[in-house]
Amino acid sequence: MKKHAVWLVAAVLLSSLSACSRVTATEKDGNAPATDPRLGLVTELAATGPHPSLGNQAEVVGRLVGTWDVEYTHFAKDGETTHRTGEFIVGWVMDGRAIQILWIVNPSGIRKDREVYTNLHWLDPKSRAWRSAFVDPEHGSVARFTGGPVGHDRFVLETEDFGSGQSRWSANDIRPDSFVWRDEASSDGGKTWRLQAEYQMKRRGAAPAAQ
Repeated sequence: MKKHAVWLVAAVLLSSLSACSRVTATEKDGNAPATDPRLGLVTELAATGPHPSLGNQAEVVGRLVGTWDVEYTHFAKDGETTHRTGEFIVGWVMDGRAIQILWIVNPSGIRKDREVYTNLHWLDPKSRAWRSAFVDPEHGSVARFTGGPVGHDRFVLETEDFGSGQSRWSANDIRPDSFVWRDEASSDGGKTWRLQAEYQMKRRGAAPAAQ
């Protein structure tokens, strides 16, 4: 019961962080007064950079801070491919001890509303491994990941919380203005992996690649 309660609190917290991000955007558009009390939470939550205690580990996820335009591609088991667009917004929070990621998928086809998800990443001070909690408030699910850097330009997280074997999420070929995010699944204990989705990330405002 205690374990479930902890993750229920995490879900509520992360869902509220997502809502606060939308409040900030609304205020910037001039649709909410600057005195809106909800903005106090946004102000206290945001951090200008990593906490000194993270040391060099801050760069592992911190280099993704910013706003990215995304080309989402999903691969179904029957071979069907789905393409969508969206945003990937990353920022330091909680006095720089954690990083929050906001996933936004734009409306497409019969889907009239955008999809919004969030991750919270933090460094475990004991194991020095990176932990992450992914929250899908629309479907009421939470997944816990553990991982870390693999070489200089790759970051890998794994979980078994999706109930279908192992899942692996990774940021690959990380560059200042681009990287590739992959979602893979394994049903044989990690011996083989099936690519479920691939997201092409381009930093907003980056210069076009040379031809």
